[in-house]
Amino acid sequence: MYKHGDTLPLVGLSRWEQIAPFVGVSRETWRKRCLEGRAPLPIQLTQRCTVWRNEAIHAYLRDPLNYRVEKTAA
Repeated sequence: MYKHGDTLPLVGLSRWEQIAPFVGVSRETWRKRCLEGRAPLPIQLTQRCTVWRNEAIHAYLRDPLNYRVEKTAA
């Protein structure tokens, strides 16, 4: 677990418990923002393990009001 004063690594993957102190919203608000494309999309590793890319979290934290998930061509 992260303790107050710790930093989020620039690279790698982190679980909710690791990013929660930095994003400043509840888990449900975060989930809704992810679904709306206003927060980084989660990566479902297993049925019970969801992670986010630290690079994407840092991009979100630089400008949370204007952050949008980039649309990729299918």
